[in-house]
Amino acid sequence: MSAYLFEHTWEEERRRLDLLEEVFDPATRDALGRLALPAGARCLEVGAGAGSIARWLCGRVGADGRVVATDLDTGFLETLTEENLEVRRHDIVADDLEEGHYDLVHTRLVLMHLPERDRVLRRLVAALRPGGWLLVEDFDWSSLVAAPGSTAHGLHTRVNQALGLVFAAVGATVEYGRCLPLDFRAAGLVGVGAEGRVQGPRGGAPAAAGWKLNPAKRGQPLGRTGRLTEAEVAEAVRTCDDPGFCGLYPVMVAAWGQRPGA
Repeated sequence: MSAYLFEHTWEEERRRLDLLEEVFDPATRDALGRLALPAGARCLEVGAGAGSIARWLCGRVGADGRVVATDLDTGFLETLTEENLEVRRHDIVADDLEEGHYDLVHTRLVLMHLPERDRVLRRLVAALRPGGWLLVEDFDWSSLVAAPGSTAHGLHTRVNQALGLVFAAVGATVEYGRCLPLDFRAAGLVGVGAEGRVQGPRGGAPAAAGWKLNPAKRGQPLGRTGRLTEAEVAEAVRTCDDPGFCGLYPVMVAAWGQRPGA
């Protein structure tokens, strides 16, 4: 089973997922809504989390369509009641996946965490029917910076640098978003496009509340990098709620492409 930095057993994981949905779902729905789907479309949502996008897709494809929502842990998905939804416990790295089956495959904030991301991307492409669409959303940390003059600017700079080391140590990458268009083309997709959106919240905003859970969850690994003390990590978490804090967060890159042959 693939390693993942945010397991569902963590007491703050549902809150983290709820904040991600609040901040990023509008842009995800916008990107998905621009992709033309046939009547009775079959959709695959990989790493469905708490299920908000899977639920939205069920409404998009209607009663004649079908949505499969997968995750390593489906506990948060079991409460969904849509009749055209299948919830599937599934490891996208290791478990079987239908080929040539889906009109749409979507995943958000999953591939950047996987050392096997290149192979997984090709599996997602293979799962598409001819003419089917792949939409992948992932972070690129190139924009991640605290605003000069904001609360604890220097501390947050060091925290973000150390977080990058923690992610890299488990095979994740903080630069994946910028790679998506080229990776899509290398995987044989056509009509490839991409866009990026950046949140710039002040302390206490939903995006800031969500981001602070990164150092909150990774406190001990951050300390082991030698760049921060436990007290400094706690201070960085606290100042994410300070109205004097502001910064740019990672770019959420959305990339889309179509399997040829329609």
